[in-house]
Amino acid sequence: MDAQIIDVVDEQAMRQWIEQVDDAHPLDLLIANAGIGLATSKDRSLHETTKKTFAINVTGVFNSIHPVLERMKKRQSGQIAIMASVAGFRGMPGAASYSASKVAVKAYGEALRGAYWGRVKVNVICPGFVESRMTAQNRFPMPFLMTADKAARIIAKGLRKNKGVIAFPFPTAFAMRFLTLLPQALSDAILRRSPQK
Repeated sequence: MDAQIIDVVDEQAMRQWIEQVDDAHPLDLLIANAGIGLATSKDRSLHETTKKTFAINVTGVFNSIHPVLERMKKRQSGQIAIMASVAGFRGMPGAASYSASKVAVKAYGEALRGAYWGRVKVNVICPGFVESRMTAQNRFPMPFLMTADKAARIIAKGLRKNKGVIAFPFPTAFAMRFLTLLPQALSDAILRRSPQK
């Protein structure tokens, strides 16, 4: 099967292509890595930013995993990895649409992991800043920025071990988890200083 470029928001095209691939060679692993990070601006309102972000980051993930999930369940084999983000641990004031979309897919993946336990492996990947076309657009400091190769090795190791949540780098993942344990007023005060997307 040749590689194809398909809009992840196009449910019918995604289903048709994934089912064709699975018919030809039953999928062992599907990585749902649909994501954009948009900023609001004078030309794009918060409403427009949120609508487009959720269409790709959430609906695009659904369109990637749903065509093969029940097939894997029937085979009682297969693995689905959902790309979330450390931003999915806590709503980020500087990236409301992005972090909310990643909260959604993180929770969905965690729920599916329990629902399909013993039949399909489901993992959630929560990276911090990784060198990519998306992070190349950022105009603010990105702590613990990691190369794509290093991130890929961490992800591959986590998938082999069937870790429920693969969060990295450790300092960023730890800090984001720690923020969720703080009193709301304190975490709000800390995050108000975070950069705007």
